[in-house]
Formats: sequence, C-alpha cells, structure tokens
Amino acid sequence: MFERIVLAVDSSDQARGAVAAAIDLAKKSRGEVLIVHVHDLGLTSRETVDLETLDEVRLLTQAVLDVVTKHGVEARSELRAAKSTDVAKEILHAAKGFGADAIVLGSRGLGEFAGVLLGSVAHRVIQLAGCPVVVVRADAAAAALHGRPEGKAVAAA
Repeated sequence: MFERIVLAVDSSDQARGAVAAAIDLAKKSRGEVLIVHVHDLGLTSRETVDLETLDEVRLLTQAVLDVVTKHGVEARSELRAAKSTDVAKEILHAAKGFGADAIVLGSRGLGEFAGVLLGSVAHRVIQLAGCPVVVVRADAAAAALHGRPEGKAVAAA
C-alpha cells in the first residue's frame, strides 16, 4: 500500500520520530523511502538568509539515510531549498515527482491557534497533499526517541 514514502526531515526531535514511523511503514509494506530536506532560506523577500549551512544539511540527510538503510529499507535522499513560506510546497513537489503513496513528517504540536499564527508546514502538507500524510506529533517523537510505546502517530489524508 505504501510502496513509495516521502520522509520530510529537519533537525528537530519530531523529525526523529518521523524517521521511526517511516521506517516502520516501509518495512511493513516493503516500501522505498525518499528522504527530503528543504533547506530553509528564511522569510526575507529581497534577499535570502540561510538559517542552516549546507554542510549541516548534508550531514543531517546523510545521517537519516544511514539510519533508514541500516534498518534494511531502500532509501535515497534529496535536498531542496525554499523560503520558509514555501517549504510545504517543496515537500509536495518532491512527493509528486517521486510518485509518493504517503508523506511522513513531524509536527511541533503547537496547537491550532499557534499553528494559525505561526503557520505550520505539516498543516499545509495535510491540506494540499494528494496522498495520505502521517504526522508524528511531539509526544510520539519523544516516545520513539526513548523507546516507549506511549506516543502515537496521527494520520491524515
């Protein structure tokens, strides 16, 4: 069912929980994972300001790729770049190009009010995706990091 999974990652704890969820999905479905990191160029309109270095991005994606493949899952990684307001769109472009059956990503769990004020990549992806989206919330990410079963992923279509 989920043979082609896009795993959107950043350096957050929630992304680590999303990695665990993507590995689980891929192993159960014998699927392939495309690890996508969107290099956030900031919010400025006339000039872009890197919020992270390309070396940091490369180290992150390589580390995630190593973890996923270590678990016996076929995977590759892709780097993209966008302004903060276009990160979700880049994830969706990657998913479309990959022919994704599902997208997995983390959420900070800000709640609806804070999400409206601050914007939410996960919220935008859920709204616009043409495939199921698995959002790993902060509590699930923490549980995955510590090997506890309390956390649950929240799936949205």
